[in-house]
Amino acid sequence: MLKKLFFLFFIPVLAFSTTFSLFYSQNLVSLDNSKLFSNLFLPSISYETSDFSFNVSLIFSNDGKYPPFMKPFYGDYYIVLTDSGIRFSVNDLYFSLGNLSNYDIVKTPYSLYFSSLGHSKPTISIKYLDEKFEYETRYVLISYSDGANFVDKGMNFKYYAIKLGNLRFGYEESIVYASRTNFDLDYFLNPIPNFFVQYVREGSFYNDGLFNDNSLMGFFLDYKDSKEYFYIQLLVDDFNANRIFNPDNPTVDKIAWSLGGSKEIYKNLNIGIYHAGSTKYTFQPSSNSGNPLYYGYTYYTETEFGDYVIDYKDNYIGYLYGENNIAFMVDVKWSHEKYMLHSSLEFVLSGTKSPVNPWTENDTYEPGFNLLNDDVLEKTILLKNSLEKNFGIITLGTNIITGIIFNKLELVEADDSVKKSYFLPSNKNETIFDLNFYIKFDYSF
Repeated sequence: MLKKLFFLFFIPVLAFSTTFSLFYSQNLVSLDNSKLFSNLFLPSISYETSDFSFNVSLIFSNDGKYPPFMKPFYGDYYIVLTDSGIRFSVNDLYFSLGNLSNYDIVKTPYSLYFSSLGHSKPTISIKYLDEKFEYETRYVLISYSDGANFVDKGMNFKYYAIKLGNLRFGYEESIVYASRTNFDLDYFLNPIPNFFVQYVREGSFYNDGLFNDNSLMGFFLDYKDSKEYFYIQLLVDDFNANRIFNPDNPTVDKIAWSLGGSKEIYKNLNIGIYHAGSTKYTFQPSSNSGNPLYYGYTYYTETEFGDYVIDYKDNYIGYLYGENNIAFMVDVKWSHEKYMLHSSLEFVLSGTKSPVNPWTENDTYEPGFNLLNDDVLEKTILLKNSLEKNFGIITLGTNIITGIIFNKLELVEADDSVKKSYFLPSNKNETIFDLNFYIKFDYSF
């Protein structure tokens, strides 16, 4: 079977400008349900000119992360569409259409508005760039309704930035809407911030309760030159002004922050330091009388799909660790001729969280600022190392992840009105040792 698959994906490499990737992974030590000796294929076909690019790619894997695709024909393999679409430009205008990987404006492992994991979804983007100003409006289809597990859900993202030399200051925002339509033309085409579009429509005579959407907003500042990059980013979820105008009723703080940067300290040797965090309830949906409003900042409205638990890092649209969390990372990259070495040391603290249950384990929120105030917290230490050697059209590499998780987060049943499961620190610890070898074939003509 694997020989047939290899032949199927290898033939296009010889006929088109393509990228072909084959990963083979082996989990040597694992206390979870990770599948040993799993395979991952990533074929890609692309065509590119100065103002147009075309790309198709997908993941074909049997690592057990998702349910099998047509098991009688493909065994325990599943398929995930990755970065596939067209991109073209007209002078300073840039257009992107397709099932695209979504990344944030700031370049960091802890980006807030789009996860640094670059999840792919149907996307439409229009962006303007010149030497002094940047603007983008982006639509992302989050999910289709299937009548049981998911609902119609879409989002729109915008950012505006002013540039002064190497310094850039901007405003970012996202808005999520559910159960009425997958695409909102007004949010996408109207250049005014979505926050104002929402409130004008919500207060209009034709509203009929349709526009109670979830608005996230904030700012970023970054600096970039040939040797260094520094940034700071802030996100406020479901903004309200009670802290300023009604301090006796502070409601709840739902904020996330990220800062850090990297610098070349020697020839081809870069060191980065990063930090991020998010208060409890950030990115969560809300509810009315126990009925959840499905506009949380997540791709799925459930934590499980059949017998498969959805990793919360694959669920959050934004910051990969989600709510009730702080993280720190030191990152080192070195390259020399055809060699590349990348190492990172990360420490993560996480408390109770739920991507889908409003107010997590309770029927309402705890007012004020809530961060890591659980009796028990998950503590994670991870060391990641990758080494790569290029041999022209073939690249060989290996990834090694070692670490330990204390009081690992586990999915538990909720005893509230919504009855949606949430993640809770447990009394279990886990040792991590993952080894992955890969080969990558690149051929262009």
